[in-house]
Amino acid sequence: MFITEQKLLKYAICSNALYVFFLFLFRPNGLNFEKLAITSFLLFSVVTILYVSYRNRSLLSELSKSSRTLFYLLFFWGIITTVRGFSFKIQDWVTNFGNVYMALAWIIPVVLILGIKIENWRPVFKSVQFMFGVMLFSTLFLFQYNAMPGKLKTEWTWLLRPINFILLIGFSRFNITGRLIVYFSFILYVIVAIFTEQRIEFIFLTLVFFFLFLMKIKHVKIKKSILKYIMLGFTILLVLVFTYGYENISLLINRIIEFKDSRTFLFTELLADLNTTEKIFGKGSLGTYYSPFFSKVLRYFEHIGEYWFALDNPTRITVEVGYLQMILKGGFLLLILNFSLMLTSVYLAIFKSNNNFVKRLGLFILSLTLLSLISFRPAFTPTFILLWMSIGTVLNKKNRMMTNEEIENKLKIK
Repeated sequence: MFITEQKLLKYAICSNALYVFFLFLFRPNGLNFEKLAITSFLLFSVVTILYVSYRNRSLLSELSKSSRTLFYLLFFWGIITTVRGFSFKIQDWVTNFGNVYMALAWIIPVVLILGIKIENWRPVFKSVQFMFGVMLFSTLFLFQYNAMPGKLKTEWTWLLRPINFILLIGFSRFNITGRLIVYFSFILYVIVAIFTEQRIEFIFLTLVFFFLFLMKIKHVKIKKSILKYIMLGFTILLVLVFTYGYENISLLINRIIEFKDSRTFLFTELLADLNTTEKIFGKGSLGTYYSPFFSKVLRYFEHIGEYWFALDNPTRITVEVGYLQMILKGGFLLLILNFSLMLTSVYLAIFKSNNNFVKRLGLFILSLTLLSLISFRPAFTPTFILLWMSIGTVLNKKNRMMTNEEIENKLKIK
């Protein structure tokens, strides 16, 4: 009996989901059997996805020359970023390949290859249902964990975030059982977002509902004009953030809309810590930066004798903001390559597509493109698997030229 590549892809994504599930359920610390057993699910997911992607590498010929070039450059620079994290310390290797934010985060764009073939979405949808099923099972432990000191760990949201993706592409693609799972998962997502105290989840949902409302507008030119201004405005904003300064932009916006800013210090500290060369090329997958803010916090809790309440180590290996994480690890070079592919995909999906499925994939990509300015560090997790699958699908002109009927026949997910 042979295992098809689509089944392998399904097993890989489900294995990634199991890794996340066991990670927040058991919260392993240190290097021990429990952590090795849980990490094995992640490694199986990585190796399998790389294998299936390699087997399908010929699909890249279906992309335009410019898209292929951008992908090759991004993948090459991701490998360089990863290799720069190599050392002779075992702990460094464990951190580099056992942490979804390190080397694996820069390998994830390879999933783009799998997205080129539209039929590969079938195992992905089945995997998403599996994630939701796992999370519904996790409700047996939710209130127990929420009763513990401190807020609920953010990993609880990782397997529920794809609800935003499902909201965008539509519930109608699932049977009655699938829809019920989605409805209950949506409710659980809101509850978990409250317990984890993550504002970004509600911002994500708000953005998704805004796009869904936009899709209901019958006048096509109005829809496209609004989305065009959003893309153009965000591009200008991103340029201003890294030239005029995030702090200055934040102060300007605060004069119009009062909001609680928790990101300015991250931009200020990181860019102050990097020299010119590091800003261009980054520090590699294990690169760190020094945070004066977290240093003060650490000293305060040490002074009052409650060291365990300190928020983070002053020498930080990750940044909560997606674009800042790219700069820390691979510099502005990595940021520009990622942003170029994401924005190109959004443009092609929204303005150069004949079917609703690809258009809605473009809205999902646009959502993460916007939100990466305040959150969403790249990681080898379900959200970014969906992101790069979407980008691969959109970049293939054949997929964009299909009609709605042709797409439905290809997917066959009902």
